[in-house]
Amino acid sequence: MANKKRKDLNMETIPIIFSTITGNAFKLAEAASEAVPDHVGPYNIRYINEEVIRRFDTFLLSYWCNHGTADDDTIALIRKMNGKNLIVIGTLGAARDSKHAQEVAARVEALASENNRLLGHFLCQGSIDLRRTAQRLKIPEGEKGHLSQERFERQKLSLGHPNEADLNDAKNAVRSFLQKL
Repeated sequence: MANKKRKDLNMETIPIIFSTITGNAFKLAEAASEAVPDHVGPYNIRYINEEVIRRFDTFLLSYWCNHGTADDDTIALIRKMNGKNLIVIGTLGAARDSKHAQEVAARVEALASENNRLLGHFLCQGSIDLRRTAQRLKIPEGEKGHLSQERFERQKLSLGHPNEADLNDAKNAVRSFLQKL
């Protein structure tokens, strides 16, 4: 990954890094890469080391929502960074205009801006692996991990996301975040 200056925005190359289990965050990263003229990646977060963190000033991170915040790998990577410019994009099973999405956004933005400069955060709906969550329907109500039939029905609405509209919105958001450099 060579450092080279961008002619259009006069900035360094931006690595695009994703963390995913369903493929949603990869789709988002791949779409966002179209909005970043001088980038490397997308790369799986598990291959990112200290040298990569030191080498670049600006990063685009694509994550998946886990327990109301970013996934553990993304949290760990952000905590290793200090003084970096971050663009953070992510997917969650809920609708992006939901209260849950607002709460996730607030947590992720607080984390990303704690020791770094957050250029922007984009969050959209991503498909949930219903095979995994359907097992939680069997857990008795009141026990940890229980999933109600009503909530399971809402999760079905996530299927097909991120869709083309979500991916286009992500590209447009990333373009606007890059203007802050």
